[in-house]
Order: sequence, then structure tokens, then C-alpha cells
Amino acid sequence: MQFIRNRDKIANVARTPAATELQRLAARCRRQGLPLTVQRRTLLEELLARRDHPTAEQLFAAVSARLPGVARATVYRNLETLLRAGVLRKVWHAGAAARYEVSRDRHHHLVCVVCDKVRDVRLAALDRLPRPSAPGFLILDYSVHFMGVCRDCASSASRRARQLSLRRVEDAWE
Repeated sequence: MQFIRNRDKIANVARTPAATELQRLAARCRRQGLPLTVQRRTLLEELLARRDHPTAEQLFAAVSARLPGVARATVYRNLETLLRAGVLRKVWHAGAAARYEVSRDRHHHLVCVVCDKVRDVRLAALDRLPRPSAPGFLILDYSVHFMGVCRDCASSASRRARQLSLRRVEDAWE
């Protein structure tokens, strides 16, 4: 167990990967001069507890379940603040709501064009891409998005196609 002091309150925190990651993020916030408020801490805990890439609205629902009365604007403002501080990254693609993730190591994304789910994928070859020469443009970072259909949507589409085929066969017999 480890004790963490937070504004004269001492919390007993187990040394779990999420707790260790939260401590790392808290230190990063402090280096940026950003206090780790209850709302920011809860937002980061929610992001660390998830394996998906939630939207701002999904994060608001999760945070407000834990902190009743928290304003939607507070959650959205904190997302933007944590983005500017480099603690979070925004993941988006055309036509879909922006999603959020904790800034960790470089990775890329698999994006389902049916359900908009986003999954992380690590490909070392992509991490070694040469930075293009872009006069008049400063490249800060990059991420590659692979667009496709996830297993759930593919099997669901396959099931619907089979059902449609069976109906056509049944109709032909009538």
C-alpha cells in the first residue's frame, strides 16, 4: 500500500497499474502547473479504467455517475485542459465524434466504419516512418488510422446476410 497526500487528505491507494499510471499522470499535471482537482482525477480514473476510446459524452455520463451534480461543461472543459497539457489525446476520424485516450506511447488505431469503435494497434514499422518535409507546417505528432469493419460488425453483417438469403430461398419455394 502507498499513501498519497491530496490537499490535507491522505488516501490509501493500492499499487495497481492504474494507480501507478494515475500517479504518473498527476505528476505530469503538476509539471504543467495544473492542479489535479477531484473532477480531473475522476476523469483520468475513468479513462484509465476503460479499454475503449470514449466520447466526451460517454465520459460525462461516467463522471457524473461518480460525481452527481458535475456540470457537462466542467467535464468538457477539463478534457480540453488535459489535452492542452498533453495528458490526453483526441482520436477522431471524419464523420464521427471525437474520442479520448490517455497519452502513452506511440500507437495507431483500427477504426470500425460501422460502429465507430476504435482499438489500439502497435506496429513498429509505422513508428519509423520518416517525417515528411512540409515547408510552412510544423508536424507535432502522427497517428495512422486503419479503417475497416470490426469482428462484431462483420459477424453481425454476415448473420444478416444469411438471414436475408434464407428468406429469399423460402420466398422462392412459396
